[in-house]
Amino acid sequence: MASRVVVTGMGVICSIGNNLQEFEINLRDGKSGLKEIQADRFDVSDPYFRSHQGCAIDQELYRHIFDKDVSMLGEISIKAIEEAIATADLDLTKTDPRKIGLCLGTSVGGSYPFMEWIKDKIAGREPNIDLLTYSTPNITSMIARQFGIRGPLSTISTACASGTNSIGRAFDLIRNNRVDYMIAGGVDVFTYLTFSGFNSLFALSKGACRPFDKTRDGLNLGDASAYAILESYESAKRRNAPIYAEVGGYSIVNEAYHATAPHPEGIFARQAMQNALSMAEATVHDVDYINAHGTATPANDKMEMKAIEALMGEDEVYVSSTKSMIGHSLGAAGSVEFVATALGIYKGFIPPSINVSENIITRANIKLVKEKGIDYPISLALSNSFGFSGNMASVAIKRFN
Repeated sequence: MASRVVVTGMGVICSIGNNLQEFEINLRDGKSGLKEIQADRFDVSDPYFRSHQGCAIDQELYRHIFDKDVSMLGEISIKAIEEAIATADLDLTKTDPRKIGLCLGTSVGGSYPFMEWIKDKIAGREPNIDLLTYSTPNITSMIARQFGIRGPLSTISTACASGTNSIGRAFDLIRNNRVDYMIAGGVDVFTYLTFSGFNSLFALSKGACRPFDKTRDGLNLGDASAYAILESYESAKRRNAPIYAEVGGYSIVNEAYHATAPHPEGIFARQAMQNALSMAEATVHDVDYINAHGTATPANDKMEMKAIEALMGEDEVYVSSTKSMIGHSLGAAGSVEFVATALGIYKGFIPPSINVSENIITRANIKLVKEKGIDYPISLALSNSFGFSGNMASVAIKRFN
Protein backbone atom coordinates (compact mmCIF):
# COMPACT_ATOMS: atom_id res chain seq x y z
CA MET A 1 0.00 0.00 0.00
CA ALA A 2 1.37 3.42 -0.96
CA SER A 3 2.27 5.71 1.93
CA ARG A 4 1.38 9.35 2.35
CA VAL A 5 4.56 11.41 2.08
CA VAL A 6 5.10 14.39 4.38
CA VAL A 7 7.75 17.06 4.82
CA THR A 8 9.06 17.07 8.39
CA GLY A 9 12.19 19.20 8.08
CA MET A 10 13.71 21.86 5.82
CA GLY A 11 16.97 23.75 5.56
CA VAL A 12 18.09 26.51 3.23
CA ILE A 13 20.98 28.81 2.42
CA CYS A 14 20.60 31.41 -0.31
CA SER A 15 21.08 35.09 -1.05
CA ILE A 16 18.18 36.16 1.19
CA GLY A 17 18.80 33.89 4.14
CA ASN A 18 21.41 31.73 5.84
CA ASN A 19 18.69 29.68 7.52
CA LEU A 20 14.97 28.95 7.33
CA GLN A 21 13.93 31.78 9.64
CA GLU A 22 15.82 34.47 7.72
CA PHE A 23 14.56 33.03 4.47
CA GLU A 24 10.92 33.22 5.60
CA ILE A 25 11.17 36.84 6.79
CA ASN A 26 12.84 38.07 3.60
CA LEU A 27 10.57 35.98 1.37
CA ARG A 28 7.48 37.60 2.91
CA ASP A 29 9.01 41.07 2.66
CA GLY A 30 10.01 40.74 -0.99
CA LYS A 31 13.70 41.34 -0.30
CA SER A 32 16.09 41.11 -3.23
CA GLY A 33 19.30 39.13 -2.91
CA LEU A 34 20.88 40.84 -5.93
CA LYS A 35 24.34 42.31 -5.34
CA GLU A 36 27.60 43.14 -7.10
CA ILE A 37 29.82 40.12 -7.76
CA GLN A 38 33.00 40.41 -5.70
CA ALA A 39 36.31 40.45 -7.58
CA ASP A 40 37.73 37.62 -5.46
CA ARG A 41 34.93 35.40 -6.72
CA PHE A 42 35.53 36.12 -10.39
CA ASP A 43 36.16 39.14 -12.59
CA VAL A 44 33.16 40.56 -14.44
CA SER A 45 34.73 43.88 -15.45
CA ASP A 46 35.00 42.94 -19.12
CA PRO A 47 32.41 44.89 -21.20
CA TYR A 48 31.52 41.56 -22.77
CA PHE A 49 29.34 40.87 -19.72
CA ARG A 50 25.75 42.12 -19.78
CA SER A 51 25.67 42.18 -15.98
CA HIS A 52 27.99 42.54 -12.98
CA GLN A 53 25.47 41.23 -10.47
CA GLY A 54 24.13 38.00 -9.07
CA CYS A 55 22.02 36.75 -6.16
CA ALA A 56 25.06 35.59 -4.22
CA ILE A 57 25.24 34.24 -0.69
CA ASP A 58 26.88 36.37 2.00
CA GLN A 59 30.52 36.94 0.99
CA GLU A 60 31.90 36.01 4.42
CA LEU A 61 30.00 32.73 4.31
CA TYR A 62 31.19 32.17 0.74
CA ARG A 63 34.84 32.53 1.75
CA HIS A 64 34.37 30.30 4.80
CA ILE A 65 32.80 27.54 2.70
CA PHE A 66 35.34 27.85 -0.13
CA ASP A 67 38.27 27.63 2.32
CA LYS A 68 36.85 24.35 3.68
CA ASP A 69 35.61 22.84 0.42
CA VAL A 70 36.79 23.96 -3.01
CA SER A 71 33.79 22.23 -4.59
CA MET A 72 31.54 24.53 -2.50
CA LEU A 73 28.63 22.14 -2.97
CA GLY A 74 29.51 19.63 -0.27
CA GLU A 75 29.98 22.06 2.60
CA ILE A 76 27.03 24.31 1.74
CA SER A 77 24.83 21.21 1.41
CA ILE A 78 25.95 19.89 4.79
CA LYS A 79 24.97 23.16 6.47
CA ALA A 80 21.48 23.14 4.93
CA ILE A 81 20.99 19.43 5.68
CA GLU A 82 21.98 19.95 9.32
CA GLU A 83 19.19 22.52 9.60
CA ALA A 84 16.72 20.19 7.86
CA ILE A 85 17.56 17.38 10.29
CA ALA A 86 17.27 19.72 13.27
CA THR A 87 13.90 21.13 12.21
CA ALA A 88 12.67 17.56 11.64
CA ASP A 89 13.73 16.68 15.21
CA LEU A 90 15.40 13.63 13.68
CA ASP A 91 18.13 11.74 15.57
CA LEU A 92 20.20 9.92 12.96
CA THR A 93 22.03 7.94 15.65
CA LYS A 94 18.76 6.19 16.47
CA THR A 95 17.87 5.25 12.91
CA ASP A 96 19.01 2.42 10.66
CA PRO A 97 21.53 4.06 8.26
CA ARG A 98 20.41 1.62 5.54
CA LYS A 99 16.91 3.11 5.76
CA ILE A 100 18.03 6.72 5.13
CA GLY A 101 18.62 7.91 1.57
CA LEU A 102 20.01 11.03 -0.06
CA CYS A 103 18.92 12.57 -3.34
CA LEU A 104 20.95 15.53 -4.60
CA GLY A 105 20.06 17.65 -7.62
CA THR A 106 22.64 19.89 -9.27
CA SER A 107 23.38 21.44 -12.64
CA VAL A 108 26.77 23.08 -12.08
CA GLY A 109 28.08 20.11 -10.09
CA GLY A 110 31.85 19.86 -9.82
CA SER A 111 32.62 22.78 -12.13
CA TYR A 112 33.98 25.02 -9.36
CA PRO A 113 37.19 23.00 -8.77
CA PHE A 114 37.45 22.42 -12.51
CA MET A 115 37.52 26.19 -13.06
CA GLU A 116 40.22 26.54 -10.39
CA TRP A 117 42.27 23.91 -12.27
CA ILE A 118 41.80 25.82 -15.55
CA LYS A 119 42.87 29.12 -13.92
CA ASP A 120 46.10 27.55 -12.69
CA LYS A 121 46.75 26.05 -16.10
CA ILE A 122 46.21 29.35 -17.92
CA ALA A 123 48.39 31.22 -15.41
CA GLY A 124 51.27 28.79 -16.01
CA ARG A 125 51.05 27.30 -12.52
CA GLU A 126 51.21 23.56 -11.95
CA PRO A 127 47.54 22.60 -11.58
CA ASN A 128 46.50 20.55 -8.58
CA ILE A 129 45.35 17.26 -10.06
CA ASP A 130 43.29 16.58 -6.91
CA LEU A 131 40.88 19.32 -8.03
CA LEU A 132 39.66 17.01 -10.79
CA THR A 133 38.55 14.39 -8.25
CA TYR A 134 35.59 16.59 -7.17
CA SER A 135 33.15 14.94 -9.54
CA THR A 136 29.46 15.48 -8.83
CA PRO A 137 28.77 11.89 -7.64
CA ASN A 138 31.77 12.19 -5.29
CA ILE A 139 30.16 15.25 -3.71
CA THR A 140 27.02 13.22 -3.02
CA SER A 141 29.15 10.46 -1.49
CA MET A 142 31.00 12.97 0.69
CA ILE A 143 27.68 14.24 2.10
CA ALA A 144 26.49 10.66 2.69
CA ARG A 145 29.68 9.87 4.64
CA GLN A 146 29.24 12.99 6.74
CA PHE A 147 25.81 11.85 7.92
CA GLY A 148 26.43 8.10 7.91
CA ILE A 149 23.84 7.45 5.21
CA ARG A 150 23.87 3.88 3.90
CA GLY A 151 20.60 3.89 1.96
CA PRO A 152 19.99 4.78 -1.69
CA LEU A 153 22.02 7.67 -3.12
CA SER A 154 20.94 9.54 -6.24
CA THR A 155 22.69 12.36 -8.05
CA ILE A 156 20.32 14.03 -10.50
CA SER A 157 21.41 16.51 -13.16
CA THR A 158 18.43 17.38 -15.34
CA ALA A 159 19.35 21.03 -15.87
CA CYS A 160 17.03 23.45 -14.05
CA ALA A 161 14.60 20.66 -13.16
CA SER A 162 17.21 18.85 -11.03
CA GLY A 163 16.02 20.13 -7.65
CA THR A 164 12.38 19.26 -8.30
CA ASN A 165 13.31 15.86 -9.69
CA SER A 166 15.31 15.11 -6.54
CA ILE A 167 12.15 15.76 -4.49
CA GLY A 168 10.20 13.53 -6.87
CA ARG A 169 12.73 10.70 -6.62
CA ALA A 170 12.61 10.86 -2.81
CA PHE A 171 8.80 10.96 -2.91
CA ASP A 172 8.77 7.74 -4.94
CA LEU A 173 11.06 5.92 -2.49
CA ILE A 174 9.03 6.93 0.58
CA ARG A 175 5.67 6.37 -1.09
CA ASN A 176 6.68 2.84 -2.06
CA ASN A 177 8.10 2.07 1.41
CA ARG A 178 11.66 1.53 0.16
CA VAL A 179 13.23 3.63 2.93
CA ASP A 180 12.18 5.32 6.17
CA TYR A 181 13.64 8.78 5.50
CA MET A 182 14.90 10.70 2.49
CA ILE A 183 17.07 13.79 2.52
CA ALA A 184 16.24 15.46 -0.79
CA GLY A 185 17.16 18.75 -2.37
CA GLY A 186 19.50 20.60 -4.63
CA VAL A 187 22.60 22.76 -4.61
CA ASP A 188 24.38 25.05 -7.02
CA VAL A 189 26.75 27.98 -6.60
CA PHE A 190 27.15 29.96 -9.80
CA THR A 191 30.62 30.01 -11.29
CA TYR A 192 32.48 31.90 -13.98
CA LEU A 193 31.56 29.03 -16.29
CA THR A 194 27.80 29.36 -15.77
CA PHE A 195 27.86 33.15 -15.62
CA SER A 196 29.73 33.48 -18.92
CA GLY A 197 27.59 30.74 -20.45
CA PHE A 198 24.26 32.42 -19.68
CA ASN A 199 25.81 35.74 -20.72
CA SER A 200 26.67 34.21 -24.11
CA LEU A 201 23.06 33.12 -24.50
CA PHE A 202 21.93 36.73 -23.81
CA ALA A 203 19.90 35.24 -20.95
CA LEU A 204 21.32 37.42 -18.17
CA SER A 205 19.35 40.52 -17.26
CA LYS A 206 21.18 43.82 -17.56
CA GLY A 207 19.54 44.79 -14.28
CA ALA A 208 17.10 43.06 -11.95
CA CYS A 209 15.17 39.94 -12.90
CA ARG A 210 11.53 40.89 -13.69
CA PRO A 211 9.41 37.74 -14.18
CA PHE A 212 6.13 38.30 -16.07
CA ASP A 213 6.96 41.96 -16.72
CA LYS A 214 6.70 43.39 -20.24
CA THR A 215 10.20 44.85 -19.94
CA ARG A 216 11.83 41.59 -18.75
CA ASP A 217 15.24 40.99 -20.30
CA GLY A 218 16.60 37.90 -18.58
CA LEU A 219 17.51 36.21 -15.33
CA ASN A 220 19.87 36.80 -12.43
CA LEU A 221 21.93 33.78 -11.41
CA GLY A 222 21.77 32.80 -7.74
CA ASP A 223 23.43 30.58 -5.15
CA ALA A 224 21.33 28.14 -3.17
CA SER A 225 21.37 24.99 -1.11
CA ALA A 226 17.98 23.69 -0.01
CA TYR A 227 16.97 20.32 1.39
CA ALA A 228 13.90 18.69 2.87
CA ILE A 229 13.34 15.63 5.04
CA LEU A 230 10.63 13.40 3.56
CA GLU A 231 9.06 10.49 5.41
CA SER A 232 5.78 8.64 5.58
CA TYR A 233 2.92 10.08 7.59
CA GLU A 234 2.90 6.97 9.79
CA SER A 235 6.59 7.46 10.59
CA ALA A 236 6.09 11.14 11.41
CA LYS A 237 3.08 10.31 13.57
CA ARG A 238 5.00 7.64 15.54
CA ARG A 239 7.78 10.03 16.48
CA ASN A 240 5.52 13.07 16.91
CA ALA A 241 7.48 14.98 14.25
CA PRO A 242 6.50 18.41 12.94
CA ILE A 243 4.73 18.25 9.55
CA TYR A 244 5.20 21.25 7.26
CA ALA A 245 3.29 19.95 4.26
CA GLU A 246 2.37 16.85 2.30
CA VAL A 247 3.79 15.95 -1.12
CA GLY A 248 0.79 14.88 -3.15
CA GLY A 249 2.32 14.10 -6.52
CA TYR A 250 4.87 15.10 -9.11
CA SER A 251 5.59 14.72 -12.79
CA ILE A 252 8.62 14.48 -15.06
CA VAL A 253 8.21 15.25 -18.76
CA ASN A 254 10.78 15.73 -21.50
CA GLU A 255 9.35 17.65 -24.43
CA ALA A 256 12.40 16.97 -26.69
CA TYR A 257 11.74 20.25 -28.47
CA HIS A 258 14.98 22.27 -28.39
CA ALA A 259 18.32 22.37 -26.56
CA THR A 260 17.53 25.60 -24.73
CA ALA A 261 14.13 26.95 -25.83
CA PRO A 262 10.81 25.65 -24.47
CA HIS A 263 7.89 24.71 -26.71
CA PRO A 264 6.27 28.13 -27.31
CA GLU A 265 2.72 26.92 -26.65
CA GLY A 266 3.59 25.41 -23.26
CA ILE A 267 1.81 22.15 -23.99
CA PHE A 268 4.35 20.01 -22.12
CA ALA A 269 4.55 22.42 -19.20
CA ARG A 270 0.79 22.10 -18.88
CA GLN A 271 1.09 18.32 -19.08
CA ALA A 272 3.64 18.27 -16.24
CA MET A 273 1.33 20.32 -14.00
CA GLN A 274 -1.72 18.24 -14.88
CA ASN A 275 0.13 14.98 -14.24
CA ALA A 276 1.26 16.19 -10.80
CA LEU A 277 -2.32 17.11 -9.91
CA SER A 278 -3.62 13.76 -11.12
CA MET A 279 -1.14 11.86 -8.95
CA ALA A 280 -2.22 14.04 -6.02
CA GLU A 281 -5.85 13.10 -6.77
CA ALA A 282 -6.60 16.81 -7.17
CA THR A 283 -8.05 19.05 -9.86
CA VAL A 284 -7.44 22.61 -10.96
CA HIS A 285 -10.27 23.68 -8.66
CA ASP A 286 -8.02 22.74 -5.71
CA VAL A 287 -5.01 24.83 -6.78
CA ASP A 288 -4.53 28.04 -4.80
CA TYR A 289 -0.98 28.99 -5.80
CA ILE A 290 1.63 28.25 -8.46
CA ASN A 291 5.29 28.96 -7.74
CA ALA A 292 6.23 29.52 -11.36
CA HIS A 293 9.54 28.68 -12.99
CA GLY A 294 9.42 32.37 -13.98
CA THR A 295 12.94 33.08 -15.22
CA ALA A 296 12.10 36.48 -16.75
CA THR A 297 13.43 35.37 -20.12
CA PRO A 298 11.05 36.40 -22.92
CA ALA A 299 10.39 32.86 -24.20
CA ASN A 300 9.98 31.07 -20.87
CA ASP A 301 7.57 33.50 -19.20
CA LYS A 302 5.35 33.66 -22.26
CA MET A 303 5.29 29.87 -22.59
CA GLU A 304 4.63 29.26 -18.91
CA MET A 305 1.78 31.73 -18.76
CA LYS A 306 0.13 30.04 -21.76
CA ALA A 307 0.47 26.72 -19.93
CA ILE A 308 -1.04 28.13 -16.71
CA GLU A 309 -3.91 29.73 -18.61
CA ALA A 310 -4.66 26.48 -20.41
CA LEU A 311 -4.45 24.49 -17.18
CA MET A 312 -6.58 26.76 -15.02
CA GLY A 313 -9.28 27.74 -17.49
CA GLU A 314 -11.58 30.12 -15.60
CA ASP A 315 -10.47 29.01 -12.12
CA GLU A 316 -8.67 31.58 -9.97
CA VAL A 317 -5.08 31.05 -8.93
CA TYR A 318 -2.30 33.13 -7.38
CA VAL A 319 1.07 33.09 -9.16
CA SER A 320 4.54 34.38 -8.32
CA SER A 321 8.18 33.73 -9.16
CA THR A 322 10.54 33.66 -6.19
CA LYS A 323 13.44 33.84 -8.67
CA SER A 324 12.80 37.58 -8.70
CA MET A 325 14.27 37.63 -5.18
CA ILE A 326 16.69 34.70 -4.99
CA GLY A 327 17.75 34.45 -8.62
CA HIS A 328 17.93 31.33 -10.74
CA SER A 329 19.97 28.79 -8.79
CA LEU A 330 19.92 26.24 -11.62
CA GLY A 331 19.99 22.71 -10.14
CA ALA A 332 18.94 24.07 -6.75
CA ALA A 333 16.07 26.16 -8.13
CA GLY A 334 13.42 23.48 -7.78
CA SER A 335 14.40 22.57 -4.23
CA VAL A 336 14.63 26.14 -2.89
CA GLU A 337 11.27 26.89 -4.51
CA PHE A 338 9.85 23.69 -3.00
CA VAL A 339 10.99 24.89 0.43
CA ALA A 340 9.53 28.36 -0.22
CA THR A 341 6.19 26.84 -1.24
CA ALA A 342 6.03 24.35 1.64
CA LEU A 343 6.94 27.14 4.06
CA GLY A 344 4.17 29.32 2.60
CA ILE A 345 1.68 26.48 3.06
CA TYR A 346 2.78 25.89 6.66
CA LYS A 347 2.87 29.57 7.66
CA GLY A 348 -0.09 30.70 5.54
CA PHE A 349 1.42 33.15 3.06
CA ILE A 350 2.17 33.47 -0.65
CA PRO A 351 5.58 34.93 -1.55
CA PRO A 352 5.70 37.69 -4.17
CA SER A 353 7.25 38.49 -7.51
CA ILE A 354 9.19 41.72 -7.19
CA ASN A 355 10.37 44.27 -9.79
CA VAL A 356 7.10 44.05 -11.77
CA SER A 357 5.77 47.29 -13.24
CA GLU A 358 4.03 46.21 -16.47
CA ASN A 359 2.38 42.85 -15.90
CA ILE A 360 2.07 40.61 -18.99
CA ILE A 361 -0.80 38.64 -17.43
CA THR A 362 -4.12 39.68 -18.94
CA ARG A 363 -6.48 37.09 -17.47
CA ALA A 364 -8.29 38.40 -14.38
CA ASN A 365 -8.44 34.95 -12.77
CA ILE A 366 -4.63 34.64 -12.73
CA LYS A 367 -3.44 36.91 -9.95
CA LEU A 368 0.23 37.85 -9.80
CA VAL A 369 1.36 38.57 -6.22
CA LYS A 370 3.63 41.60 -6.45
CA GLU A 371 6.29 43.23 -4.24
CA LYS A 372 5.13 41.88 -0.84
CA GLY A 373 3.85 38.49 0.25
CA ILE A 374 0.18 38.13 1.16
CA ASP A 375 -1.43 36.15 3.96
CA TYR A 376 -3.38 33.29 2.45
CA PRO A 377 -4.36 29.78 3.64
CA ILE A 378 -2.93 27.68 0.79
CA SER A 379 -4.56 24.25 0.51
CA LEU A 380 -2.65 23.06 -2.56
CA ALA A 381 0.18 24.54 -4.61
CA LEU A 382 2.24 23.60 -7.64
CA SER A 383 5.95 24.32 -7.90
CA ASN A 384 7.32 24.31 -11.46
CA SER A 385 10.79 23.71 -12.90
CA PHE A 386 11.22 23.88 -16.67
CA GLY A 387 14.82 23.37 -17.77
CA PHE A 388 17.09 23.19 -20.79
CA SER A 389 16.85 20.19 -23.15
CA GLY A 390 13.12 19.97 -22.48
CA ASN A 391 13.37 18.83 -18.86
CA MET A 392 10.01 19.70 -17.31
CA ALA A 393 8.94 18.94 -13.74
CA SER A 394 6.13 19.95 -11.42
CA VAL A 395 5.34 18.94 -7.86
CA ALA A 396 1.99 19.21 -6.06
CA ILE A 397 2.30 20.21 -2.40
CA LYS A 398 -0.66 20.11 -0.01
CA ARG A 399 -1.48 21.51 3.38
CA PHE A 400 -1.38 18.59 5.78
CA ASN A 401 -4.77 17.67 7.23
